[in-house]
Formats: sequence, structure tokens, C-alpha cells
Amino acid sequence: MSKDKKATGDSLEGRDPELLRRIYEVMVLTRAVEDRMVAMYRGGDLLGSLYTGHWHEGISVGAASCLRPDDYMAPIHRDLGAHLWRGMEPWQVMASFMGKATSPTGGRDGTLHYGRLDLGIYNLPSHIPANFPVATGMAFAAKYRGEDKVCLAFCGDGSTSRADFHESLTIASVQKLPNVFVIENNQYAYSTPLRLTSHSDTFSVKAAAYGIPGVTVDGTDVLAVRDAVDEAVSRARAGDGPSIVEGVTMRMHGHAEHDPADYVVKELYEEYNKKDPVELFENVLLKAGVLDDGTVKKVRDDARQAAIAARRKALADPMPEPSNIEEGVYAD
Repeated sequence: MSKDKKATGDSLEGRDPELLRRIYEVMVLTRAVEDRMVAMYRGGDLLGSLYTGHWHEGISVGAASCLRPDDYMAPIHRDLGAHLWRGMEPWQVMASFMGKATSPTGGRDGTLHYGRLDLGIYNLPSHIPANFPVATGMAFAAKYRGEDKVCLAFCGDGSTSRADFHESLTIASVQKLPNVFVIENNQYAYSTPLRLTSHSDTFSVKAAAYGIPGVTVDGTDVLAVRDAVDEAVSRARAGDGPSIVEGVTMRMHGHAEHDPADYVVKELYEEYNKKDPVELFENVLLKAGVLDDGTVKKVRDDARQAAIAARRKALADPMPEPSNIEEGVYAD
């Protein structure tokens, strides 16, 4: 992976059709679950706010698909696809936003700070990229123990201006840790546009300061993301240290569902409305004969029904009991 190069995933030659179908299925499920959760938020089913990853599915699923089951992952709030790829159940995500006792946090956090250590998913902390120092620690532990593991961590474009981003990249590069750092460039850090957060042409060019590779890819092209991350994962696993992969996309909803995002340039919405990563990948697979119209309909119908069933279960699950509020605060 050359420093700050552009990459595309424009070929299906040599790719496993079964893997391609699974990537598509998880992307479709991600969109269906988040669409259902938007409706739940507007209907008053959820507690607090809701953060979604519409148009981030190619980044989250494409990157997560490169990991082995025993690798580590530190996702952020736009990475539902990565959670679902690793085995998180949709109802668990909904239950987390509802503060239910059956959620991964046991109802002790009612929004997005969920994860599952049994799946190698580190819980997202605020603020981003506070997950980066932990990701470097996880990678350091793996290297120290002699484990053949990689830690994949995600952050947004605005996060690259924070100190914990630079501290983590410095440690990871100097120690040659098995990290892969994915920057999800969705044009805005909450309401702040790119031109006010960085003077660089790309975010991957920042890799040069740490002496590591960096690559910028089209984040709406799931195969471009997968190819770049797969190369970075292989490099990390071989002991050659970390890499940066920047996926460029657009945040098609507000920062959260309460945010109308009326500060976004209209032309950006119009441009990216034609670049839906789910539809783009679907068309690629249809053209290549990996999918047919009947399969597409079934995948979409199954995803919708799974989202409906997840909502039904999460709604029926109990809230936490006040009597056990002290459980889980300290280690036994």
C-alpha cells in the first residue's frame, strides 16, 4: 500500500461469491435496522438520541470483513455494519438505545456505547477518538503476548484534530503495533465542514508524519474499502506496523436524528444521493451474476423482517431493576 494513494474496488475477478453475498446481506441488514430505528426514535421508542450510519455501510462492513473472528475491533457510532458483521444481534443494538436490561450494557447506558468483548468489540467511549488509545493498548497486548491478532479502530474526520489521535498514532507507529486505523471522512465533524478542520487534501496523507502507509478510498465502494483494509490488516499481522485507511463518504442524516443538518451544502447531498453504497454494490453483483432479482428481493425482505422482529423483542424486554444497580460497577 503506497502512501496516500487512491484505490478502487472495480473488479470481481478472483473474489469469493459467497463472501460477496454475505457482505451485501450485512449491508442491507444494516440499512434496514437503522431505518427501523429512525422510525422508533421518531415514535418515542428510544431513550435519548440516535446516531446512524447511512452511507457508511461500505466502510463499516467492508473493513470488518477483513478481520478474523479473534481479532479486535474498536468501532464508532456510525459502524452498526461492523457490529452486525461480527455477530451482534440487531435486537441488542435496539435494546441498548432503549436502556433495556438485556442490552450489552445491561441498561447502564441508554445510547450508543455498546460492544461485546466476547466478539472482540470494544465499547465505544465518548469522545471520539477516545477508542484509539484503547485500540493501541489492545494491539500492544496482542504483540506482547505473541498473539496473531490485529486491532481495527475507526474514527471520524474531525477526530484527526484531537490529541488522542496523534498520541495513538505515534505510539502505534514507534512500537510497530498491529493496528489498522480507519478514518471515516463524511465531510462534516458535526456541523464543521472539512475546510475548517484540515488544510490537507486528504486525511490519509497524515500517515506520512508517522512514517506509515496511508490510503484514501471511495467509502461508498465497499470493495475498495475491503481491499485497502485487507492489505493493511495483512501488513499489521506480518509485524510491519499500523496503517491509515481513509474512506470518503457523506453523512446523509444529521449528526444525530435530532439534528436537521441544515448547515450542509445542498450540492453534497445531491452528489452523494446518487452514490448509495448498498445500491451501488447491489448493481455490481447483479451485473456480475452473483445476485439475481429474486435473491435481491429475498435479502431485502429478510432484512426488513429481521428489523421488525428485533424491534418487537427489544420492546418486550425488561428495564433494569434498581435493586442491582451496583452490579458491574467494580470487578468481583
